[in-house]
Amino acid sequence: MPIYRKAEEYHLIRKAHIGEWGTAEDIRAGVELLHLDEVQHGIAAVNSAEVMRYLAENRIRLNITPTSNRKLGRVDSYEEHPIKVLFREGIEVTINSDDVLMFDSDVSKEYQRLYDHGTLRAEELDEIRVCALQPVG
Repeated sequence: MPIYRKAEEYHLIRKAHIGEWGTAEDIRAGVELLHLDEVQHGIAAVNSAEVMRYLAENRIRLNITPTSNRKLGRVDSYEEHPIKVLFREGIEVTINSDDVLMFDSDVSKEYQRLYDHGTLRAEELDEIRVCALQPVG
């Protein structure tokens, strides 16, 4: 993990792709091992109250891609997408798009889909938008 140590030394944001597949414990282990500030995806955290609490308390941001999660079969529906629980448990989340050509999505479509399916309320989506503009941590 020398590259992560070097990034930390230079005060760079450290992130890794963890938790779209795998377990909540994988997320925590990755955060602790690599001293991460952000996790790309991280939706498996919803399966552990302890890991969700850890992420919230340590202000580890999850960068979530709902349409990718749906189309890859990681979640059954937008209505039940874990972003709802993760956000309401106090975890900083951002809403993102994955490969535009593969998933026919962009950030605007992601917000609209989460709103249209009743996953998150307009006020919650706005809070996520504002949080995403703030520095990590």
